Amino acid sequence: MRFESLERHSEAGDGPLHRLGARLKLVATVGFVVGVVATPPGAWRVLAGEGLFLALMIGLSGVPPRELFRRWLGFLVLVGFLAALVAPGHPERERLGVVAVALAILAKNSLAFLAMMVLVHVTPFRVLLAAMGRLGMPRLMVSTLLFMERQIHILGDELGRMVQARRSRSFHRSGRLDYGLLTGLIGMLFLRSFERGERVHAAMLARGWDGTARTLEGLDDR
Repeated sequence: MRFESLERHSEAGDGPLHRLGARLKLVATVGFVVGVVATPPGAWRVLAGEGLFLALMIGLSGVPPRELFRRWLGFLVLVGFLAALVAPGHPERERLGVVAVALAILAKNSLAFLAMMVLVHVTPFRVLLAAMGRLGMPRLMVSTLLFMERQIHILGDELGRMVQARRSRSFHRSGRLDYGLLTGLIGMLFLRSFERGERVHAAMLARGWDGTARTLEGLDDR
């Protein structure tokens, strides 16, 4: 189980957005997200303009729309549930109606989510971290994000090995794990992640960890 699709597009791509500076892309994306969030419900023309601009950026990024659409569908389930809860109590409910408010919440969150997805598809994560540090983000937060990105690959591989080992010991014809077994594996993975985190922290302290992440690449911002 690996998480390589984002790295594949961000490292190998050579489109117009890939060649822009990471700080510029980060600031522009945050500005776009703030503008989308600040758009009032019912301003459909403004939302349509923001959507057209984002569609242009997606075209320049070279990211397959099918991949973005697949990730957006998973995001839509969560945001749709939240929109259904928030819309009945929204201040604009009386003027626009519950359905219009829910659709506005879905549209705004979808635009913000897709904008962030485009950013991570055209910029390697290590370069984004360097840009965050140069823009003044606290050093501890940057280091935490760096280790999180590293460990998620390790934990994903660990979960894949655990699932494969469990399947090799079962006799189900389909080879699929039921929810009871899968939740047990996930719980065991969390326990192993805590243990691994303690060992890694102790090893870092023994080697003089001072809160600064140092790599051979230097986390250069391009």
